[in-house]
Amino acid sequence: MGCIISSAACCIGSAACGCISSCCPTMRSSTTTRLMYSGILLLTVLVSLIIRIPGISDSLEKLPGVCKETDHKLIPSGYIDCKALGTYLFVYKVCFPVAIFFALMSLIMIDVRSSKDIRAPIQNGFWLWKYLLVIAGVIASVLKMPDNFAYPWMIIAYIFAFIFILIQLLLLVDFAHTWNETWLDNAENKDRSWMCGIAFAFGFNFCAIIAGTVLLYYFYTGCESNSLNIAVITINIILCIAVSVTSILPGIQEYNPHSGLLQASVISLYCSYLIWSGLASDPGSCNPMGVDNSTSGDDSGSSGSDNLATTLIGIGITFFCVLWSVLQTSSSNYSQKLGVTSEEGALLGCTGTGADSGNDNIEEGKPRVYDNEEDGVSYSYSFFHFMFMIAVFYLMLVLTDWWNANSSAVGVGEATYTKTSLWVKIVSSWLCYGIYSWTLAAPAMFPDRDFGYNN
Repeated sequence: MGCIISSAACCIGSAACGCISSCCPTMRSSTTTRLMYSGILLLTVLVSLIIRIPGISDSLEKLPGVCKETDHKLIPSGYIDCKALGTYLFVYKVCFPVAIFFALMSLIMIDVRSSKDIRAPIQNGFWLWKYLLVIAGVIASVLKMPDNFAYPWMIIAYIFAFIFILIQLLLLVDFAHTWNETWLDNAENKDRSWMCGIAFAFGFNFCAIIAGTVLLYYFYTGCESNSLNIAVITINIILCIAVSVTSILPGIQEYNPHSGLLQASVISLYCSYLIWSGLASDPGSCNPMGVDNSTSGDDSGSSGSDNLATTLIGIGITFFCVLWSVLQTSSSNYSQKLGVTSEEGALLGCTGTGADSGNDNIEEGKPRVYDNEEDGVSYSYSFFHFMFMIAVFYLMLVLTDWWNANSSAVGVGEATYTKTSLWVKIVSSWLCYGIYSWTLAAPAMFPDRDFGYNN
């Protein structure tokens, strides 16, 4: 009974905990809060994936009082255009209020430094009202949002998606370094067989990169105007070899002994995915998943198939990065490794110290959530919501196959591509290589500065 009451307090009131976590083993409030916000992001993706269900529009039209074409309206203040549920505009309308929600939360939470701040309960409680607010916003957007908002919204989405791709790289760099450091420590202190695991992991990644590169050459260079594709694929493999060799140079490992091929393989595999995703959204004739539209006089083409593989992989990588950031005990780890914060300061105003270290007042064996941020927040609230906002923009583009909103084609499988999506991903992959190279070179260039590595 107490579990139910405490859960209700979390959902309806300002209790600094999660709706479900009071019934679960002891957890930090900072972790459960981030998991609850991740639930909003997951719900947005699941609703958006309605457009991928075959025949969804036809099925809804058979239900009485639901669709626009029926005599009786289910919703008095509007109607549901069931035909629109199978279009990319539907995804735009679903993601719009969610992005606005996270943007407003980011602004509200600027410079919150502990759970004692008057704004902290807004961050950590009122979950029922937050979910209802987001759901109401989505319904209003789907019913009332005009279609001509899509193109300016797409331009904004491209800008923020580019930023999110880079942040994904930061999270993947942090994951790769943590993964390698953990397994190396286990190999040194526990069992040398962990080295076999490291060798298998980077060997598998490099095999995937080689196989993927061969497939890219095979499928995306079989046309007359293939010079760009050949150049992009070749540059990618050269950069892959360059960062891999750099990661094991004696001068690099002297200042960063945990650098190695595992991190380089993870980053190179991610960048190779970006190259594939970019080429798959190329409107030119070299794209086997598209149809050339050059005769129409514009720089776009339409996809002849539902580009589901790149969509699902993009969603999977995004949620992996989001969950990694949620489960991290400190949001400043990777920022230190990139040299954007010092040992004393945390990312974008996060100044808590020891906020994730636990709570000595928790009764042993008592399953509940405890406030671990009274002395300082364990992550920047404002930056957290900013990251989720740009994640919504990125997922919106991924779910719509990087659709060109300035076209008449709106149905799934009719995506009209532009060169913009191609170059956003290609340039992002090159910048990713550059950022990772900086994490390798910076400790050697600035030996007196702490970059968060354990020597």
